Amino acid sequence: MTAVIPIPRDPPGFNAYLSDTGYEELLGELIYEGLAEQAPDGTFYPKLAKELPTYENGGISPDGLTVTWKLREHIVWSDGQPFTSRDVLFTYEALHHPNNRLARVTGIELIDSVETPDDFTVILHYREPYPNIWGQFSGRGTGIFPRHACGDLGWMLGWECNTQPVGTGPFVLQSWEKGKHIILERNPRYWQTGRPFLDRIVFPIVSDGLVRSDMLADGDAHMALWLTPEQLKFLSKTPNLQFISLPSRWLLRIAFNLAAPPPAPVSPPTPSGRRRPTPTPLPPGPNPALADPLVRQALDLAIDRQRLADEVFGGRAQPAGSEFFRGWTHCPELAAPTYDPDAARLLLAQAGWLDLDGNGVVEAHGVANVPDNTPLTVRFTAPDSWDTLIKAQKLVAQMWKGIGIRVQTEIVGPRHLQGSWEEKGMEVMGQFQVDLWDDGYPGNDPTDYLIWRYASWSVPTKANNGQGGNIMRFADPEVDRLLSQALTQVDPRERHNTFCQIGRLLAERRPVLYLVYFTETHAVSHKIQNLVVNPNDALTWDALNWRVLK
Repeated sequence: MTAVIPIPRDPPGFNAYLSDTGYEELLGELIYEGLAEQAPDGTFYPKLAKELPTYENGGISPDGLTVTWKLREHIVWSDGQPFTSRDVLFTYEALHHPNNRLARVTGIELIDSVETPDDFTVILHYREPYPNIWGQFSGRGTGIFPRHACGDLGWMLGWECNTQPVGTGPFVLQSWEKGKHIILERNPRYWQTGRPFLDRIVFPIVSDGLVRSDMLADGDAHMALWLTPEQLKFLSKTPNLQFISLPSRWLLRIAFNLAAPPPAPVSPPTPSGRRRPTPTPLPPGPNPALADPLVRQALDLAIDRQRLADEVFGGRAQPAGSEFFRGWTHCPELAAPTYDPDAARLLLAQAGWLDLDGNGVVEAHGVANVPDNTPLTVRFTAPDSWDTLIKAQKLVAQMWKGIGIRVQTEIVGPRHLQGSWEEKGMEVMGQFQVDLWDDGYPGNDPTDYLIWRYASWSVPTKANNGQGGNIMRFADPEVDRLLSQALTQVDPRERHNTFCQIGRLLAERRPVLYLVYFTETHAVSHKIQNLVVNPNDALTWDALNWRVLK
């Protein structure tokens, strides 16, 4: 049995630690395996390990700083060499090596040392408790590498096993002709008896999306991946297809600068009955109007997210209400706010912003730190790195103008907006009011990202050389407490509850507005049997169970 899955271009390789295009995840999942893996419901199960280390079985020490993994015995690499604890040590040493610069995204920097007392035992000593221990040496297309078949610890980028992989997974590389195809065949040494069912998987390299769609419609392929709206429209007329839509990691968001606003300027009194002159615009920095949560809530309710998804992103996005919209972290109760411009206008009035002169722009009446009759003006910044982002900025600005806000749109280079402290980036220096960009946590575990983005100790300052991601200058003691709590919770179910609590607080405080998350849609032939969708992993995560009907 053979499955045919055309892809748009050659992948960088089979090592998903090195890049994030999606193709190396798709292929790496078929060859490399982790100590554990994550099921569709978010729970972990052992893979190369015999069992998950827990407090109950002694695999995790009472203080959470020592984790012992027991490995399965008698597993061999696809070239016949035995899989041992030394391969886990090699993988750790490579990820930890400063030349590879990968530790920040894997949490490896929290491991102080690794012991391998025998071939099938690995003992990790952590500097502080790390919540994602089960997922640390696993994930989408990642896992354990063979010590004997890769290369220099300090040069992962040049490893031979990136392009000529040796794995413990269900498939092995038969051939790779650049620009033509990649062929994987059944691993005869695979440790799970009777798997995989397929003899091979062929990945033709086909750059034209409509050609890939034609291949699926004509029965020459079994999948069409990452569909464009044009492909989706074409394939929607093809019978016997399953369409799978999954959220990607990318979330379009608006961030506010919540630093302490400057005091209101002192203006001379004006004669009775005359309107005070419009003050000189404030320099870039915190906007006093945005310090009021009611104003931020009004801006939130004034955004028609469905229109944004349809008109700007061609239906390849869905309205978002939080960071937790995908995989095991999904919090269904944190839905996108309902579009309600009338409610937004009422909130502005409640906050002291009213259009008493009838010119279509609301002005201040009794607003803290803002002189009366000052129009509500917002400087709205976006990077020029993506034309579609600029379209989104213009549409959101139009919606805000519809509730009486004067919007000054600003487009700057990504380095100018998001540069380092040395580069005097606008965000780290606090020289912005409101800005727009897309971002999201890598992998499946958001803990590190959430701390980097929302913890009060992650505000970029001169003292930390601008290293924090909390460019909003957001500080909330309860959010800080919950973030610290998440760091000590190994069980994903406990951490999920904590994440949803954090999400509810962020929805109330609104340091960030979540607009839409981007989706990826795939079409699969009915001839592919036993395919199970896993929102926590690549589409090929269970290809060892696939069958193909003739």
